[in-house]
Parts: sequence; structure tokens; C-alpha cells
Amino acid sequence: MQSRIFRTFFTLTAAASAVVLALPGTASAAGSIDFAPKVDSPSGGSFPSWGPGPSPIGTVGADFTGDGITDVVAADFGGDGPIMMAGKGDGTFAAGTRVGSAGNGYGAVGAGDLNGDGRTDVVAQAWTSIAVFLNNGDGTFKAGQKYTTLEGAQQEVIVADANGDGKADVLSLVPTGVKTWLGKGDGTLNGGATAIIAGPAAAFTVGKFNADNSIDIAINNDLLQQVEVFTGNGDGSFTRTGGSTSGLITEDVRAGDFDGDGIDDVITADSFSFSTTVLISDGAGDFRDTHRITLSGLGPTSIAVGDFNRDGKLDAAMSAVLDSKMVIFTGNGDGTVAKTGDHAVTSQPQTPVIADFDRDGKLDIVVAGAANAVSFLKNIS
Repeated sequence: MQSRIFRTFFTLTAAASAVVLALPGTASAAGSIDFAPKVDSPSGGSFPSWGPGPSPIGTVGADFTGDGITDVVAADFGGDGPIMMAGKGDGTFAAGTRVGSAGNGYGAVGAGDLNGDGRTDVVAQAWTSIAVFLNNGDGTFKAGQKYTTLEGAQQEVIVADANGDGKADVLSLVPTGVKTWLGKGDGTLNGGATAIIAGPAAAFTVGKFNADNSIDIAINNDLLQQVEVFTGNGDGSFTRTGGSTSGLITEDVRAGDFDGDGIDDVITADSFSFSTTVLISDGAGDFRDTHRITLSGLGPTSIAVGDFNRDGKLDAAMSAVLDSKMVIFTGNGDGTVAKTGDHAVTSQPQTPVIADFDRDGKLDIVVAGAANAVSFLKNIS
């Protein structure tokens, strides 16, 4: 599979000029969300092809060095394994270094403590393999095992405790769903069950879609143009319980409680329909309502959620690859969101990471793109 730049960029370029004049203007209000102009840091990746690649999550943030500052690890689709950039605490980053040599084509990364030592490890996915990198605690990693698999319509890996045993597991996209890899607690994995959909799986998210204590997942079906909910059985397997239509060729789906009822909803980045969709959960593993923001961005690729203005209502940030913007959505707390701004970032931005990168108590945005750089947007809300 080629980079998602090719998946999205060239298909949408012709349509972009037709809709750019129709895009809604940005709103401004007291207490509104705002960000300072971007500050770029060089990635140290394989220019000019450096970029997260074909993944909804190609960049992750965590304290990989143990100094209390958020760092980022990004996939390097054209290079020999992921890259780690140590945070300086002000939103800028040191030059990137290889997490490990894994070969090219790794476009997805995930992060979590796979061996129970209190350090955040890295998992990466390529076309036919998953690679584990165990953190030494100082920002360097030792290569763990590789596992044979197949990617879905995109690549994606998420670290989560799927069976509730207190050990981190890995969930990965496969052609027709999401596969569970059960963690042994020592950094190694056993292949587990697969949640199967009737079509190509393009993206998924982990959330809480019913009232039990097991984690659940929502998978985007590229054929049916639908987000399907699978509730957790508590053993690492999942059962389909519902689904609802999203936008045209949704490339990312993220879980979050947008209506404040304690149950996660989902928000999507709908690449070919230039839209963003919020699907409201019914609390029993299905959806009861749909809110769609049409013409919300030029070539949406990835989306992330967080409370930017600290009002207790969930907001979102979405990358728009065609005009190199980060699009901001303000949550109203009732399940709806409104597009309230956009901000220029690095060329062809792909997967945003939300964290307090400059330690001022507010959530910022960092996003990587195709220009061998990551952009930092300081939250000045």
C-alpha cells in the first residue's frame, strides 16, 4: 500500500477547487479555542518521503525518556523504522533518532508498557508484520519480536488491556477487521481472536460503548461506509452489537464522550466527502443519533480529541492534507461540535497528537507531515 498521501491527496485534488469557496467561515467567541502560529522541528526522517504513512495513528506522544516531558514517536514510512523526537518542554523537539531498525513500510505506531517495567514501549505495523521495541528508559529501545500479519485498508496498532488481566495487549488492523494480540507481560505477544467485518477495515478506535468493565472497539468499514461497534467479551474477543453510517471513505475514527453521559461516542474524519461525523452512542453498543459537519476540511485524514478550552466539553482537531491545515472543532457538550478555526501546519499533515507539550496546563497539538518536520501548535485559548 502506498502512503496515505497518495490515497487521499491525488484523489481529492480535483474536487478541492470546487469546494474551497463553499467552506464555512471560522467562528470567534468569548472563551473560544485558539492556537499560536506553528513552530516546526525537523524530524530526522527520510526526506522527502518521510511521513507517518497509511495510518490513522502514525504519531504517538508519551514520556519515552523518563524526564517528565512529552516526547513523540512517529512512523517513518519511507525509512528504516520509527523515529523518536525528545521533547524539550517548550513544544520543540530534539533531532529524531531511530527507535530501531525494522525495515521500511512501517506506517503505524502505538505506545504502551508491554513488559510491565513502567516504561512506555513502541509497537509498529507494516504491510505484513508487527514489530515491538522495548524502552530502555532513556529514549533508546531494544528490538523485541516481530509477528507476521496482514494490514487492512490502512495500518493501525493500539496498545490496550483487551482481556482485563492487567497486562498490555495489542490490537491491529487486518484486512477484514481487528486482531487481538494477547500480551504475556514480558513484551511478547500471542495471537488471539479477530473481530470480523463484512468489508475492508480502514480504521478503528478503543472506547467504552456500554456499561460493563470491558474495553470495546469501533471499526470503520470502507465498503459499507459505516462505523461498526464491537463490545468486549472480557477475554480479548469482541462481539458486533451495532453500527451506523459515517462519511465517504472515512480514514479515522476516534472515541470520546461528546454528550457527557459517561459512554463514548465516535467522531470521524471523512476523507472523500470532506466531512466530519459524530455518532452518538445509545449506551448498549449501538448508535442513536448522527451529527455531520459538511465541508469541514480539505482532505481530512486523521482526528484526535481533547478539551482544549478546559470547559469540560470534548473538542477535536483534524488534519486536512490538501491545504495543510489543522481544523479545530469546539464541542457543545450535547453531542454536537462546530468548526471554529483552522491553523496552518507542516505540509500534508497526517496524524495529530494532543498533549501538554509546553507544560502550561493546556493541551497543545503536534502533527507530522511529508516535509520532514513536525509542527507544534501552542494552545493560547
